[in-house]
Amino acid sequence: MAEDQEPQAPAEPEPEDVEDIAEEVPEPPPHGRIPPEEPPAEGQRPVTMADLTIYDTLRFMVGLLAQQAWLRLGLQVAPGMAEPAVDLAQARVAIDTLEAIVAKLEPNSDEGERRELHTLLADLRVNYIKKAG
Repeated sequence: MAEDQEPQAPAEPEPEDVEDIAEEVPEPPPHGRIPPEEPPAEGQRPVTMADLTIYDTLRFMVGLLAQQAWLRLGLQVAPGMAEPAVDLAQARVAIDTLEAIVAKLEPNSDEGERRELHTLLADLRVNYIKKAG
C-alpha cells in the first residue's frame, strides 16, 4: 500500500441489507415456551418412552449415577455451589448401584462399551479409596 493512501474501513451494509437480515431472525417464543418440534415426516411417528429398551434406560442411568458419584466424591463441583461437597456414603451407593447396572448391561454390550463401563467403575473405585483412606 502506498504511503499517501489511507486504509479504508469496510463498507457498512446498506439499509435494505439490514432489513433482509432482520427478517431472517425468528421471533422468540411467547412466554418463554419452546415451540413444538416439527411433526414427524409422513409415515413416521414420534419417539416415545415405549420405544426405549430397558438397556437404553440403564445406559441413561449409568450417566446419572456416575455424575452423582463424582459430585459426592468431591471431585466435581455441583452447579450453583462454590466448593465441592464430599459425601462418601452417597458416593458408595452410587458406585455400588453402577456395578449392578453394569452387570445387567454386559450381555447386551459390545466389547468397547464393556471396556468403557469397567474403566468408569475402576476410576470411581480408585478415587473412592483415595478419599476414604
